[in-house]
Amino acid sequence: MAVGLGAPILFVHGAWADHRIWCGFWQPVSQKAKFLAITQRHFGDWKWPDDKPFARRVHTEDLIDILDALEEPVHLAGWSYAGGILLRAAATKPERVLSLAIFEPSFECEPPTESGPLKTAREVAWNRLEPAYELAEIGDLERGMRVGLEAVYGMQAGEFSELHPDIQKVHLENRHTMLPDLYAESAEPLSFQEFSNISCPTLILYGEKSLDQYRLMAEYTSENIGGAKLVMVPSVSHGAPVHRPDLLANAILEFILGIAAARRK
Repeated sequence: MAVGLGAPILFVHGAWADHRIWCGFWQPVSQKAKFLAITQRHFGDWKWPDDKPFARRVHTEDLIDILDALEEPVHLAGWSYAGGILLRAAATKPERVLSLAIFEPSFECEPPTESGPLKTAREVAWNRLEPAYELAEIGDLERGMRVGLEAVYGMQAGEFSELHPDIQKVHLENRHTMLPDLYAESAEPLSFQEFSNISCPTLILYGEKSLDQYRLMAEYTSENIGGAKLVMVPSVSHGAPVHRPDLLANAILEFILGIAAARRK
């Protein structure tokens, strides 16, 4: 999907979604920039070839191929599962990435044996998600998706039904990705060298009401990228891109347009 003129911003979705999840972004973004969005392999409501597994490694390789195929470098924007993919792509192809803007990056950023606040926060988050995967594993993917989204979005039981019908449709049509995501091959944590290779301006955002794991991972990410800007978005949780797309679209546009203005001086 591509619409608008100006600085090209490529949006990459998180787990259990596809390019349609940015439906609240394309209009405000395309008024001031060129909005681009992709659906990652195995996501969406169509059949993908099964020649490659569901894995962050594969999604990262795909994004790098897309960056190479585009006519010009782009600003990258993403959410959650896409966070590590965008970071590794920017580290691998710094010449193709003008900037990074990521809302609550979720990725393997430390060895699973390492104890500390993040490990504890991950365990708390898993305890909230486990019932959703239990439903998925007995074949009730629709209920599993509903319960899982309510857990990560910080919603009360039953509030999935209050989301906009288009958002519900996107998530439910991606319920087939729940178990492949759960059982995907482990991703390697980003190395010190990879973080050092990220040379573009970087904006990391997190929600005031999000689970601790998302805040801690946002802090970890910003601390490891030189000059990265960390911003707390008030009154939102992990579901901010669907609950308050206006806040995030404005923050991303302000960041990217500010980069352009600074370069013109």
